[in-house]
Amino acid sequence: MNLRLLPWAAIALLVLVLAVRIALPTSVVAVPAGAPEPEIAGGGPEIRLGPVDVRELHDDGSWNRLDADGAVYSYANKTVSAGGVTVFLGEGSPFAGTTVRAPRAAWDLDGKTIGLPDGCRVARKGGWSGELSAATLDLAGSILRVPGPARVEGPGVSVQGENLAWEWVEGMITMEATTSRLSPVKDPRRRG
Repeated sequence: MNLRLLPWAAIALLVLVLAVRIALPTSVVAVPAGAPEPEIAGGGPEIRLGPVDVRELHDDGSWNRLDADGAVYSYANKTVSAGGVTVFLGEGSPFAGTTVRAPRAAWDLDGKTIGLPDGCRVARKGGWSGELSAATLDLAGSILRVPGPARVEGPGVSVQGENLAWEWVEGMITMEATTSRLSPVKDPRRRG
């Protein structure tokens, strides 16, 4: 190699290194002051979203919907991780009317489950509600599972226990180690 070309080769190499460094993404992202912490989807390429409305459509015309303040979609892992979450179960079907609210959720689109690691509040038509610890919504099986403590209230009854399984299509709730409190219910049909 000609020694006169060596400085030009060094400059060309420096320009190439700088061009590659500028083209690669950095790990620093500008976030406005006061913005909530971003959700983490678990590595790989991600799409960061503001307010979201994700729907899972079924052949029978029903659908499940997840609304969130902000979310991260990881298309490699096929998950949506979100904060400030409201899930509407079975909308468009006869068993619609179950709403789940949680601070955080992770929707596994392949496994058809929504993990609620910080617990959640559940409300169901007919006056049923629940205060639940960490839970998993099994969308394929239509079951909300809570391995830890749970409290469910309905017209005239309050039940606390563990290992809750709430089948929202069937309207059936099972729980272990329960304690109950029954309250009188006003019956609007009764006259007297």
